[in-house]
Amino acid sequence: MMIAAFIWGFSEATFFFIIPDVLLSYYALRNNDLKKIFLINIICITGAALGGAAVFIMSSIDHSFVIEFMLAIPAIHTYMLRHVESEMAAGTFSALVTGPLFGVPYKLFAAFAPLHTNIFIFILFSIPARFTRFIIVSLVAYLLSHKIFNGLSVKVKTLIWLFVWMIVYVIYFSIHHF
Repeated sequence: MMIAAFIWGFSEATFFFIIPDVLLSYYALRNNDLKKIFLINIICITGAALGGAAVFIMSSIDHSFVIEFMLAIPAIHTYMLRHVESEMAAGTFSALVTGPLFGVPYKLFAAFAPLHTNIFIFILFSIPARFTRFIIVSLVAYLLSHKIFNGLSVKVKTLIWLFVWMIVYVIYFSIHHF
């Protein structure tokens, strides 16, 4: 599962369109060890940071190619690119910190970051920004699974988890037209 978290973090930071929170929340639902939950988040954010760095470097080399590539990913649209470009121009650091909170794929921030900052600042701000969301989702899943709904079977909790993520993505893709 740890290897899957690294790969998922890297993939979502570059080309995949399902956020790592899905895997991280599932892991937290099934695992009662907070240290392991924290560890999988660290591993996932490491993959995401490397993926973000790869997008940053590629965008530094050929920004227009990266933008075309991003537009080929499901549920990424030109209005998102304009939003990220505008946010980065208005305040690079605040855009990097708040970017993961508003449903705009962070890979777009990585694609525009070379136009506004260097890779070290990008990584410095993007790791805690994404990690915060990852750990909050994991802790909520952990608390729901092991404290609030402790009496439910793992099968029932898994069905609830699946239902919740299906609803999240139905809403997301209906807003962003898959």
